[in-house]
Amino acid sequence: MFIRETITKNKVTNKSYKKHVLVESYRTENGPRQRVVMQLGTLTLPKSEWKKLAAALEGRLAGQVTLFEEEKEIAEAAESAMANYSFNQKKVDTKKQRRSKAVYASIDLNSVSTGESRSLGPELVGHAAWQQLELDQLLDDCGFSPTEQALAEAVVVGRLVAPSSDLASWRWLRERTALVEMLSVDLSHIGKDAIYEIADLLLSNKTDIERGLRIREANLFSRPHQVFLYDLTNTYFEGSAKKNELAHRGKSKEKRTDCPLVTLALVVDDAGFPIFSQIYEGNKSEPETLKDILERLNKDASLEMAGNLPMIAMDRGIATKDNLKLIKEMEFPYIVVERRAVEKEYVEEFKEAKETFEKITPGTNCVSSGTESSKESVYVKKIPIEKGSRVLCLSEGREKKEMAMDELKEQRFLDDLKRLRRSVKKGNIQLVEKVGIRVGRLKERYPSIARYYDIHLNLDEDEKR
Repeated sequence: MFIRETITKNKVTNKSYKKHVLVESYRTENGPRQRVVMQLGTLTLPKSEWKKLAAALEGRLAGQVTLFEEEKEIAEAAESAMANYSFNQKKVDTKKQRRSKAVYASIDLNSVSTGESRSLGPELVGHAAWQQLELDQLLDDCGFSPTEQALAEAVVVGRLVAPSSDLASWRWLRERTALVEMLSVDLSHIGKDAIYEIADLLLSNKTDIERGLRIREANLFSRPHQVFLYDLTNTYFEGSAKKNELAHRGKSKEKRTDCPLVTLALVVDDAGFPIFSQIYEGNKSEPETLKDILERLNKDASLEMAGNLPMIAMDRGIATKDNLKLIKEMEFPYIVVERRAVEKEYVEEFKEAKETFEKITPGTNCVSSGTESSKESVYVKKIPIEKGSRVLCLSEGREKKEMAMDELKEQRFLDDLKRLRRSVKKGNIQLVEKVGIRVGRLKERYPSIARYYDIHLNLDEDEKR
């Protein structure tokens, strides 16, 4: 017997791994062959000692102890290998015994059919989380009946497992999930109108439910709240939504300005747990919502803040002068992206950012200074200003992303110009005015790229193209 080393390479990480096996040679009618007798894992013994270890293991398998085991390293390696071999051998023997005692029956696969097949795994997780948060007790405090509590769990878990419309959630509950078997009330024959009604009931108790959830989450995950993140989005209705007082037309973030919208506001902590949410009119301006949100923070989330006001992080869409003044008056610490392009005032600082700024390396919690290279490092510098500080940031990752986007836009711009030139050469476009219109459209489509190019029209002798 001898020991063989094999090396495998991970194609993703490009890292190589070694493993060793004890191999035995034997004769067959077709000539000599080799087979693996024992897996040895990764050996730490030097290669010069492998022959001794192979002899020691061969003796162990034959029920003998060789002289090589007088050496401590050989004996320890042999003992470890045999312990692992015995464990694996027991598993093999157990499997053989189970197979020898198995009772088999012939089944005609063409006659087999299934029915009432339902999913279970994700529902178990959702049901366990529901119980851990004691949501039945919370809904009971809100006046929900046992049937309404069970229906609320079905709707909430359904939105997590199979997010869709209310009608699709009703079909999922009746036909596809085993959740109905875990609930305290039988909902197998519930009507679809009940799904709509429970959603309205949950919405009417939203404030109390959110407050109760915050308290339970604080008990389960006790930690200080340091940062609150606040942002808005909107969603649209396919229908006219004439009876919805909040539905109004406005600027849609999903490019559906042809539909009535509602605005959704959400405040979460630094771990992603929601503090509370709010629904506004679809044409509500983002900056106008901040006052209401801060007042609700003082009123509804006073327990979570516990006298230590968290830092409010917002994007530039909310950071108006009036809102910054409001935040300062309410004494909230804050961090925002400035609305005006102040980076132009710090051109010289950015030129030496990688040498003078503090470097934040992705995947670590430490901040270091220096010029150590990193593919996507962030460099920051804090500059004191009146009643606050300004933080300059240089992100290598964002720089690469924006360069790639600009290169793609430039390539598309040049491709469109080439297509226009081919159309002119083929005679598909002959009038100078038409060519000018097409060029103008290209400049309008690629304004950030077209300004770096000068486009000239060279007319032929007929001055037509």
